[in-house]
Amino acid sequence: MRTVLTARATDRGRVRLENQDSAGVFPEVRGDTPLPKGQLFIVADGMGGHNAGREASELAVETLGNEYFASISRDVETSLRQGFAAANTRIYQKSASGPGFAGMGTTCTALVLTNGQALIGHIGDSRIYRITRTKITQLTEDHSRVAELVRRAIITKEQARTHPERSQLYRAMGTRPEVEVDIIGPLKLPQTCHFLMCTDGLFNHVTEDEMQSIVLARPPAEACASLIALANERGGHDNITLQIITATSTGKGPRKMLPAKHRRTEA
Repeated sequence: MRTVLTARATDRGRVRLENQDSAGVFPEVRGDTPLPKGQLFIVADGMGGHNAGREASELAVETLGNEYFASISRDVETSLRQGFAAANTRIYQKSASGPGFAGMGTTCTALVLTNGQALIGHIGDSRIYRITRTKITQLTEDHSRVAELVRRAIITKEQARTHPERSQLYRAMGTRPEVEVDIIGPLKLPQTCHFLMCTDGLFNHVTEDEMQSIVLARPPAEACASLIALANERGGHDNITLQIITATSTGKGPRKMLPAKHRRTEA
C-alpha cells in the first residue's frame, strides 16, 4: 500500500490583475478502496485576454478530470489521451464562440498515480518535477521557443528565466483543432517520492535546488505556502500555482482519508 499526502495552492502574484491558473485533483476525496485508474492531478496556465485565459485553464482541468474517469477504456494511457483530446476540443470550440474568446488556450500538465506507478500527460510549459533526497528531476519538456534554445545550448537555463520571449509557446491546448500530447511513463515509484507540479510563475523565480530543499524540509501544505511566498518576494510577475504530492510505500493496510490540505490516499 502507498500513502499519498498532497496539497495545492495558487496565488495571483504581485503584478497580474487576475489569476488565470487552475489546478485540480480527481477524485478530490477517496476512501480506502483503490481505484482502477488511480488519482489524477492537474495544473493548467491559461492564456488569452480578459476572462478567456482563466476560462481556458478551468475548462482544461474540468474536462480532462471528468473525461479521464468517464472513459470506458481501462487503460490509463488511453483514458488520459482521450481526456486531453476532449479538453482540447472543448477549448477550441469555445475560442470560436465569440471575439472575447479568440486566441484562448492553456498549458495542461497531468499526473496519474496508480498501482505503484506514475503516468504523465503534458502540453505547454507547466512542469512536473520528481524530488528525492539526492536529486530533483524535471520530468516534462517545455514546449516553448526559449526552452528549445536551452536544449540547443544557445542560452543557459539561468538566461531562460528572464528571456523576454520565455512565455511564447509552440504547443498549447485549445489553439488548434487537434493537439499533440507528451506521454511520459509509466514511471515506477520508489519507496518515497515527491512530485512538484507548477506553472511558470514559480520556476521563473525559484531555483530547482530551492524547490528540492523546501519540499523535503516541510509538509506539502507548508511547502506550497513557502514556495509561493518566495516567488512573490522575488517579484511575483506571474500567477503562481503548484501541487505537491508525496507517495510513500507503507507496507500496511488501507488508511482513511484526511480532510482538506493534508489528505492521504492509497494508490
